[in-house]
Amino acid sequence: MAGANHEKSHRRGRPRNADGVAADVLQRLATSGRFLRSSDVPLWIQLKNALAEEIGKGLEPDARLPSEQSIAEIFDVSRPVVRAALAGLASEGLLEKVPRRGIFVAQPRTETDFLTSNVSVHSDLEARGHVVTARAFTFGRFPPDEDERRVFSLPPDGSVIRVGRIYRSDGKPITHTLISLPGHKVPEMESFDIEGQSIFQILKDRYGLISKRAERWFTAELPSANVARRLEVRETQPLIAIESIAYDTNDAPLEYYRAFYNSSVARIHVSTGTFNN
Repeated sequence: MAGANHEKSHRRGRPRNADGVAADVLQRLATSGRFLRSSDVPLWIQLKNALAEEIGKGLEPDARLPSEQSIAEIFDVSRPVVRAALAGLASEGLLEKVPRRGIFVAQPRTETDFLTSNVSVHSDLEARGHVVTARAFTFGRFPPDEDERRVFSLPPDGSVIRVGRIYRSDGKPITHTLISLPGHKVPEMESFDIEGQSIFQILKDRYGLISKRAERWFTAELPSANVARRLEVRETQPLIAIESIAYDTNDAPLEYYRAFYNSSVARIHVSTGTFNN
């Protein structure tokens, strides 16, 4: 009877998967040449990103990962490196730590919220054969302005990283963007070469930060003198003002985006997911 109760308990719980398949996947990753100790990207972020790419491919839902010590030995890294990578994946809902059982690949989450729209202005233009270029007009670490201090809840001595860019479509200025990031989350970012680089990719590769959702607001506004000059329009010409706050996996503000868009150059394309009323 005790054995029967044990079997029932086992069937009700998570499957008792062997570590073999997951260990084989990790062994393959460890010898893939993707981990560069000379890279500026921290090892824990390299490990976290590589494991995230394998989840849903080689690492199926409910697969049990080897222990932290075993993973550290496979990749020849310290346990703190492994612990940080696994914690990052767990915070994104990709892994689940079960007390006294181990670390498992989580079941895919079911999306229930309405899919927020993605403003695909520049990618949409490129897809239709237009040439989109960008030029930075500001980049560095600065004291926060009132809006940045409010969005990020920064202390008096806080700082922000600002990236200001002008985007052109076939040579015509189309978007004036200003991205702000909380300075304490992106140490030394002001020393990076961001020419032609995606800010979101830098956040992921260098700092292990990922935006999971965003809120956006659209209004019609007249540009300031500086914005009008950079977009080569009159100060009396209304533009579409876009304000956006992107949140990380802990639902903390990660990116504050302010932009002016000249819809006389091209319309904005907004796409949404399918949904039922």
